[in-house]
Amino acid sequence: MFYELVKESKEDNQALEQIINMFEPKLQKMLSLTKLGEREDLAQELKYRLIMYIKRYDVDSIPGFWELKEQIQKGKKIC
Repeated sequence: MFYELVKESKEDNQALEQIINMFEPKLQKMLSLTKLGEREDLAQELKYRLIMYIKRYDVDSIPGFWELKEQIQKGKKIC
């Protein structure tokens, strides 16, 4: 489901919004560790960065299982 949302988010802002909503509980938990006056700015910055990473992420470059296995066996760096 997440893979499909990331792929759809390239063209569909509703899919992008769904992804952000999926991260919202974690975001709120982490924001509770910051000063009250800084939370809103930090939340906006984190959501902005999340959007940028999602938009730039190339889902077509994800290796399949067998390709990943081959890369591991050859000792290639996987990132």
